[in-house]
Amino acid sequence: MHLGSLFDCSPAVNFASRDTASPNVQWGPRFIPDWQFFHVVSGEVDLHLGRSRYRISPGECVLLGPNGAHLLATTKATEYYSVHFTFHSHSPEPVHPAYLIRGASAAQLDAEPERFRIAIPGAADIELMSHFAIVHVEGLFARIVKEYVRENAAYPFALRALMMELLTLVVRSVLRSQADGPASKIGPALEAMREQPGRQWTVGELAELCGYHPGYFTVIFHQEVGQNPKQYLISERIKQAKQSLLRGEPIEAIVAGLGYASIHYFSNNFKKETGLSPSEFRQRPNAVKQRTMRDR
Repeated sequence: MHLGSLFDCSPAVNFASRDTASPNVQWGPRFIPDWQFFHVVSGEVDLHLGRSRYRISPGECVLLGPNGAHLLATTKATEYYSVHFTFHSHSPEPVHPAYLIRGASAAQLDAEPERFRIAIPGAADIELMSHFAIVHVEGLFARIVKEYVRENAAYPFALRALMMELLTLVVRSVLRSQADGPASKIGPALEAMREQPGRQWTVGELAELCGYHPGYFTVIFHQEVGQNPKQYLISERIKQAKQSLLRGEPIEAIVAGLGYASIHYFSNNFKKETGLSPSEFRQRPNAVKQRTMRDR
């Protein structure tokens, strides 16, 4: 089933909680009327979905849809976040799903679940995964629960905004895993350059992170991303510099953070890669928008 474009989503959070469960607690077999994120903070949960079984560990997340029977069961004391939501809703007001949850038979539980795809403008369509690991997400779940529980003024609208942020994180995680490739041979090197773009990485250091000889590492790196490691690091620095410029950060701080020897060298490097000086990039929003679309 295709869910349409991410840009057309108008999500509504129907329920949100942070809770604990003792061992051997289970939810299901059941169908839910909406979607659910189930994020494990600590402990362990088994997911039975179709003919597949998954072990969900701390830091991992389950995404369940409305058309597939499933069973979640704790194997040890577990702390978790649970967020029920809809992708498309005219109103952001929560509609509690409890009264529309229904049981599933053993045969329904073993049936192959429906697959869901969503279009990402400027990128390829992606298939939503039923379980995955995602970083930097626990704080966002906490904010969603806080808004849902406190019901401050305009809280449904705030929940919609937070839900869009969460969906964006999930989509970017999927796109990044596709770009790196399944079980990417150079994944540790790519992650290192993204996390520490200001470091003067050598090919030997990056190759060691992946467990390869530098010569072989350079070959497979180019095969996977179409650039050599030096070119990729420059591209990553420029990408992060763009975001810093748009946030209004001082150029001196950007230069220091990205490992450039001088503002002059950074400016020349930036203009070579983008066609604009840093100040032109910051001051010309239309040019920035057009160039960003071309860079995707």
